[in-house]
Amino acid sequence: MSNLINRRVLREVLLVAYIGMVILTLIPFGSVTPFPFTFAAIGMFALAIISALLFGEPRQSRWVFSITLFLLVILTGWTFIQTIELPFNWLAHPAWNAARDLAGARYAAISVEPADTLASILLIALPFVTFLTGLLLCDTDQRARKVLSRLGLSAGVIAVFGLLQFSMFPNILIVVEKHAYLDSLTAVFVNRNTAATFLGLGTLLMLTLVREITRSYSKYPPGEAGRNVLLLKSWIYILLLCACFTALMLSRSRAGIFATFVGALIYFPWLVVNWNSSRRFLRPGPRWHSMLKFLAGGVFVVVLLALFAGQAILRAQERRLEDDDRFCILPGIWRAILDHWLTGTGLGTFRTVFSAYRDPACGIFGIFDRAHNFYLEGFLGLGIIFPLAAVLVFSVLVKVFWRGLAERRRLRHYVLLGIAATVLVALHAAVDFSLQIPGFAVFFSAFLSAVVAISLGRSHPETDRQYV
Repeated sequence: MSNLINRRVLREVLLVAYIGMVILTLIPFGSVTPFPFTFAAIGMFALAIISALLFGEPRQSRWVFSITLFLLVILTGWTFIQTIELPFNWLAHPAWNAARDLAGARYAAISVEPADTLASILLIALPFVTFLTGLLLCDTDQRARKVLSRLGLSAGVIAVFGLLQFSMFPNILIVVEKHAYLDSLTAVFVNRNTAATFLGLGTLLMLTLVREITRSYSKYPPGEAGRNVLLLKSWIYILLLCACFTALMLSRSRAGIFATFVGALIYFPWLVVNWNSSRRFLRPGPRWHSMLKFLAGGVFVVVLLALFAGQAILRAQERRLEDDDRFCILPGIWRAILDHWLTGTGLGTFRTVFSAYRDPACGIFGIFDRAHNFYLEGFLGLGIIFPLAAVLVFSVLVKVFWRGLAERRRLRHYVLLGIAATVLVALHAAVDFSLQIPGFAVFFSAFLSAVVAISLGRSHPETDRQYV
């Protein structure tokens, strides 16, 4: 019995350390610089190893755990293979043949920059390891909800910090001088697009927490002292929700705001219908009444977009799609992919490879070290393995969420939250590179591990009561 209690306490300690590591990875500019990224990688890998040794594979999400581990091995293994010297040249990048003819180079590999590709292995591994560790630690609904709650609150606090910094010190980014996006709120990130993806996800998380706390308050017996505490927490959560939403609007990211509203259109109307219901997909009552509330929720989201996304809409009107450099370079990226669709050019080599395919009509301004499209850059870097892996990931998520919708009742809104957030991030990834920023990638991986655990899990009342 004491051994069981010790394991529970140890799991709780590791869960707190896990949440803390995820939040710490966000704060220093999304860990885009080497030192915080290395610290985050060491800490997360240590947590993963300890959790795996102590608890073994998760019981309810074992098949997702196995597929994720398989993908991690395949992607990191292929990335390593791209860097090694090949005994034959037919798979090597043509640039090595030119280097041999011009400078007598003897090395030949798939990647045009083996050192950068080798360094990119950690960029792949860290989000995967974060997700796997989350599955190991979120063995109950209560622990998964704790992860989502702490992530939502951290997003709210970061949004408040971003608002204060943007209003009082617009030329400062945390503690350094801000050189770009001076007209946009970026919170703890370097660019507004990553900030928008993060704040959009934070808005959905805080909306969920507001729903949870208000339902708890409405069910609490009147006159008891705890009711006042819940009322105070409700107001704090509502203020954090408003902070996330306001900060999102001030980011002025067109794609980020649009993707968030698409996610909100999926999530908010359903949440309105089921705000006070925990047992049925539709609240008891006439079906037309539920449908009316559902439509009202959708209209409310559209009205919010029209009222508060004015700056982003103005940017979209002033700078049309055909004038956006991100779309001008797409044909060049496609040509590069078609030339190297089988093996790729090596992960982390976009900046080097794309320079040969850039259309002069796109102008001489701007250096594109990223494709502004997560899917195309992954395809160019890894070759055919990337789209196959992407299809497998989305297929697994579809199956997980479908099962969650079919089998969960009281916590079904968390399944809808996972669907809405996945749509948000997947849409924005088509025009920006938020998923390539380590801090956000870790944050989203931790979020996904918790919603997957809930979607595939079952409540454990005896266990949950001990940790409330």
